[in-house]
Amino acid sequence: MRRVGLFLRLIAKLKFRARNRATIKDIPTKQFNALLKEFLSQGWKKKYVYRGFDAWIDYGKVKMKKDGVRLTFEWDNWTEGSIEGPADFIERFADRRGFEAIREWRWAEYDQAQP
Repeated sequence: MRRVGLFLRLIAKLKFRARNRATIKDIPTKQFNALLKEFLSQGWKKKYVYRGFDAWIDYGKVKMKKDGVRLTFEWDNWTEGSIEGPADFIERFADRRGFEAIREWRWAEYDQAQP
C-alpha cells in the first residue's frame, strides 16, 4: 500500500514540473486569509472549494481562475498557507510581496524524509 501512495505522489510531482508550476509555502494564516480576500476582490473567481468535514479546521483549499490563470490556495493547521500556480505568475507575485517561490509541489518535502 505504501508503494502505491509513493507512486501517486511521484505522479503528482511530475505533473507539477511538467506544467511549469511554482509554490509559495509557509504563509502565516492571517496573511494567507488576507491574500485570499485580496484575490477575490480583484475579480478572481472560485472554481473549487474544499468542503470536507474538516474544512478550514484542519485543511482548506480554494482553486481560482482569472484571465486564463489558475491558482490553488491551500491551507492546513500544521504548515499554514500556500499558493500554487504558473511559475512565471507565482515568481513575479513572490518577488513583489517578499515571498520565496519554489518550483516544487507543496508536499514534495515530505517524501524526502521517508526512508
